[in-house]
Amino acid sequence: MDRLKKVVAETFETAPDSINMETSPVDIEMWDSLGQLELILAIEEEFRVTIEISEMFEIMTVGDIYKILQRKGVI
Repeated sequence: MDRLKKVVAETFETAPDSINMETSPVDIEMWDSLGQLELILAIEEEFRVTIEISEMFEIMTVGDIYKILQRKGVI
């Protein structure tokens, strides 16, 4: 979870301590549609995975990202 928190925090220029599994766009002002794309690109780069389009629509919280990365076997 620490790597994921770091990526989210860096993407949205916020403190890693403020990120948890329930963190969502409601909690982070910069997490809009463009921010979502930037976050996905950063996750793909950090974890060396491809997030499919269908998976992009699953992402509503940091926990959803975590579950996708678990399915891919990188967390």
